[in-house]
Amino acid sequence: MRLPSRLTWDVIVLIALLLVLDTFAQIFFKMGVTHLGEFPTGNLADIFQYCVQMVVNPFVIGGIVAMFFAFFTWLSLIAKVDLSFAHPMTSLVFVTIPLSASWLLHESLHWSQIVGIILVMFGVFTISDDGAPDNH
Repeated sequence: MRLPSRLTWDVIVLIALLLVLDTFAQIFFKMGVTHLGEFPTGNLADIFQYCVQMVVNPFVIGGIVAMFFAFFTWLSLIAKVDLSFAHPMTSLVFVTIPLSASWLLHESLHWSQIVGIILVMFGVFTISDDGAPDNH
């Protein structure tokens, strides 16, 4: 099996870094709001207080920092490869986030999610194939 010609080592590193940063951002966001509880809908004062607590929550701040670095990683990636190649690679967060949430947050992972993860991986592999002949 060969890698698509666009998939050089620097591109692989950027994709992996983007996936790690985006996954950690989502995990941190979930941890932050889990500590805060559900979003209040009662009155404006409760909503304001919740938002202030959210902004100073270390997990939410960690998620924002991860998203900040993910943004610059994304820009570096699309400077190197076509958007039509790079963007489908971001679909791998549909693999990394459920697996990480299961492992780190002890969320359940159902068989249908596992089938979906396999299908996403197959889809990303299929769409990343550049059609170049295999030259061995």
